[in-house]
Amino acid sequence: MKSIKEIVKVTTLLGIFAVSAASADELSTLRASISGYNTNKALNHSDHYAWQLFSDLNHPAVLNKCRPDLNKTLGDSGLTIWETWQSREETFLQDAETPPSWRTGCANGGFYSYPEGNYSNFDDEAVRINKKAYKFIRTNHLYNLDEQERLAQSGIKDIDFPLGSKTVKAGWVKIDDEDKPFYHWMEIERNGELITYGLSALHIASKDYPTWFWSTFEHIDNNTRWNHVYPEGFRGWVIPSKDSAACPPSNLSCNTIPAGFGLEGTKWENYRLRGTQTEIVDNRGSPTVLVNSHLEGVLDQPSMSCVTCHALAVKGSNGPPMPIPITHGVNNEGLPVGHIGALNPEFFLDANGNSIPYLGLDYVWTLRNAKRENN
Repeated sequence: MKSIKEIVKVTTLLGIFAVSAASADELSTLRASISGYNTNKALNHSDHYAWQLFSDLNHPAVLNKCRPDLNKTLGDSGLTIWETWQSREETFLQDAETPPSWRTGCANGGFYSYPEGNYSNFDDEAVRINKKAYKFIRTNHLYNLDEQERLAQSGIKDIDFPLGSKTVKAGWVKIDDEDKPFYHWMEIERNGELITYGLSALHIASKDYPTWFWSTFEHIDNNTRWNHVYPEGFRGWVIPSKDSAACPPSNLSCNTIPAGFGLEGTKWENYRLRGTQTEIVDNRGSPTVLVNSHLEGVLDQPSMSCVTCHALAVKGSNGPPMPIPITHGVNNEGLPVGHIGALNPEFFLDANGNSIPYLGLDYVWTLRNAKRENN
């Protein structure tokens, strides 16, 4: 990953007033979503589970503590839980320097990267890592690209993040003052000018079972507004949404919010679950697809699969951090085409048909940001 060109300090964050404090049961669920796992819900009630993660991880947090603010409810002002997690910029430091402890990182308040332009792209999208995943990376020195290569050279085939590990990827878009009530937004100062960015996309990966649970959310404007304002980065919802928690079986792409998660009357009622992914193929053997029209806005949407793409997260005993390309060719619009369904085993073989001793990174693509030691 090329180094971030600008890290800006958060100056203001507003939310929408919510009605009541969380109950004891809600707090228990909240804590479980932050660092726990639920294999049964992830596999058997995937869309409901996705909304539970969305509402819990967007609960306001205690600044400098990386934990939920129990005096606030969903929609109140303040940084959300996931925004207090460690960022990739704080995790993967120059010269493979050891990143700070979780406690120290939380106490420091963290940094946040925002788009250099009007909206996020691959280079400046926000990536956050929860405590379990961060401690695993730090303890095993996976922030060090040379260490990843040493593991590959030693014959280790796969690393294994603990259950409950989570990563979040977010996209932002520049919004106007009149948009603020309808967005989770932050105002930053850049070159003496105040700029407001609204959250446009949120992708959640949660290790509830070996191949992880995948869910992705978008603001409704991505399909009705930004695809017209910024067609080069937002191409609309080419793939229909699929949400059994909010929609009837006869119309899973109804694009509404489900009841029971406290979304009504808050800024979060303007976000939609675009879909979840639990398997690489369905029970008829057809490849499954999951795409975020902002985060993958410059790619061919019908060929996007989170689990397939992240299965390519490997590191060789030397060479680049992404040895296997995640796209192949372009479609008739010139957009790069991804991989869906089961991967071609030949991706992992050399020219002689022998297995390449790759280290599997357990679907965690952010490990490609690891830095080399300063020798």
